[in-house]
Amino acid sequence: MTAWRPTIAHLRSSLAAVVMVVIAVVWRRPDVLVLAMPFAIVAGWSVVARPPLVPVVRHELANSTVREGDVTLWRCQFDDVDGVDIVTAAVSPRQWLVTTPVGGVTTSTVGDGSTMLSFTLRATRWGRHSFGPVSVAVTSAWASFRSVHQSPQYLLTSVPAAVTFDAASSLRPANGLVGLNRSTRQGDGSEFASVRPFQVGDRMRRIRWSSSLRSGTLQVTSTWAEQDSLVALIVDATADLGQSEGVDGRASSLDTTVRAAAAIAEHYLHRGDRVSLRVFGSTGSQHVAPAAGRAQLRRILDTLASIRPGGDPLGLVARGRTAMPADALAILLSPVVSPVALQQAVALARRGVTVAVVETLPADVIDTGDSLTALAWRIRLLERRREIRTVQEIGIPVVHWRGPGSLDPFLRDVARRASAPRMARR
Repeated sequence: MTAWRPTIAHLRSSLAAVVMVVIAVVWRRPDVLVLAMPFAIVAGWSVVARPPLVPVVRHELANSTVREGDVTLWRCQFDDVDGVDIVTAAVSPRQWLVTTPVGGVTTSTVGDGSTMLSFTLRATRWGRHSFGPVSVAVTSAWASFRSVHQSPQYLLTSVPAAVTFDAASSLRPANGLVGLNRSTRQGDGSEFASVRPFQVGDRMRRIRWSSSLRSGTLQVTSTWAEQDSLVALIVDATADLGQSEGVDGRASSLDTTVRAAAAIAEHYLHRGDRVSLRVFGSTGSQHVAPAAGRAQLRRILDTLASIRPGGDPLGLVARGRTAMPADALAILLSPVVSPVALQQAVALARRGVTVAVVETLPADVIDTGDSLTALAWRIRLLERRREIRTVQEIGIPVVHWRGPGSLDPFLRDVARRASAPRMARR
């Protein structure tokens, strides 16, 4: 903190006392001298009672990463506050950050040698938000001397809110032995397959004694192997359409896209599947390699929170498509306004990858209040409908995001096709 400096109030009081004393002496006015005495006493008392030490300030942000809609705490601790009368902290308002107290100013009186100030911060929209700097001031008695401190600027990351999502249908079998999807072959797992005769290598705990006593030979219980799947999320961040009012109001297209991607990633990562993420149309490179586990969920949420629309929509095509195995499930989330998103889906489908397009355009995007803009939107939506119909005829499903069950029809169709017989060239 800075050294103790006199305030305007102290200078005004001292100046008033000096001027009134001079007037009383020159013009021989004892009444003016009586009026000057309170100012002189307060000014002298303030100088005598000035705090001997500059307070020590420690401040911190409790959590630098929160969920969208959750709160965190900024607190400031003051030590060596002997002689201090009041402490004050003030911060400028920031978009998508709601502070408590609402005005961004909080004060506190001094207790036994220390005191603390705090702000409650609530992030109302996903993204990276800056908070601060916070101006902190400690004031001595009679508001005569003040010491000022300014905290650094904090970066608060608000990851997308965990919207409700669930898929009743499972993915088709894939490589690996860690997920919850049933395999086409038997192995270690928890889902019952059949009862068969004992073979060399079977575990003793698999023996089914009731069947063994009836048949006279050892019988064991076989299970289906549990396998994981690769879910590749592709997010279109070329534009943010509609009006965003944060977590408590209307959602724009990018709000719905980001929250849907976070919900799908969290759902499949909790099932033990591997999930990857690629963002196009955002500033900077946005890619998360496929992996599983809670750390992968944190990486995906941090990447989604750092999305900034306005990048090169063709950047993903120009750099070359990342290799994606043919048994992966690609889910492309987009408002499907730019043709780039559908081109991405078609390119992946031609390589043999199973692709689904999740459409996230808000319903009130036409309500702009301008007749010409509304007419232009109607024309674009007619072209968009034709483009979606063309993609669907190729075999790429386009579903509207509605939360739980959005992908169930598509996943049932994928599982049915995976279990169907296939022609093999011999």
